[in-house]
Amino acid sequence: MYTDNRTRKRVSHKKDKKDFSAFKDNDTESKVKISPQLLLAAHRFLSTEVTQFTPAFISEKILLRLLKHRDVINELKFDEENKKCPQHFLFNRNKPADFFILILQGKVEVEAGKENMKFETGPFSYYGVMALSPVVTISEIRSPSHMSNLNRSASLCYHERTESISSNVSGSNNQLNVIVSTQNLSDFSVRALTDLQYVKITRLQYQNGLMASRLESCPPSPDGSPPKQDPSSPEKGSTLSTNEMIGLLNERNCQHQKTNHNPSDNVV
Repeated sequence: MYTDNRTRKRVSHKKDKKDFSAFKDNDTESKVKISPQLLLAAHRFLSTEVTQFTPAFISEKILLRLLKHRDVINELKFDEENKKCPQHFLFNRNKPADFFILILQGKVEVEAGKENMKFETGPFSYYGVMALSPVVTISEIRSPSHMSNLNRSASLCYHERTESISSNVSGSNNQLNVIVSTQNLSDFSVRALTDLQYVKITRLQYQNGLMASRLESCPPSPDGSPPKQDPSSPEKGSTLSTNEMIGLLNERNCQHQKTNHNPSDNVV
């Protein structure tokens, strides 16, 4: 029997219950399932071989959380009937891209250089390191020497190219206000040759990881103000806790993974 809380009258039972699933938190676990061994291998490779993901920039704990994010691990099913369909291209030459990719399983074909040289690479080759660099802001652009650095390039990674520049010099203080819009343009293309599993980290995700690592390494302030990092103090949170490491993989699997995964230095 059901009664109204206010009127104390009997009410009929509603069979159609309300659906509150829209208020449920989104699942943050990865949509693509990979083995704990492969996840650990990817974590170790990034934290030791790729400078941008070393503990000096991102703590191991934050990096593990990043790899477990639902949009970071991806799969690509190769279409044998249409081998050069657009979905097979991870990077396109002269097309803007703001993400980093690490191949976990499968093979890709890389085309680069003025001669359009082609070569195949496999697991633990990575591309798009320069895409993780922050976009140039107005406050950072103060001198012509900095402007000249905007056109720097990295081998087979990205060109940071200036799209538009507008300057306005005020007569009162001779201050130069410059607005620069930069894009990372790939000077190579990467095409899948087989089914792939790969890590894809966007610039925004990487910048969030950097910020989280900095906040993690800063001691909390007693007055509740934002934490200030002490340059002389060692970084905290740069290593995984024992429980997290055990939860990811036991010692036996760690040793097995070290013998079976020898990361190559295929760097693009």
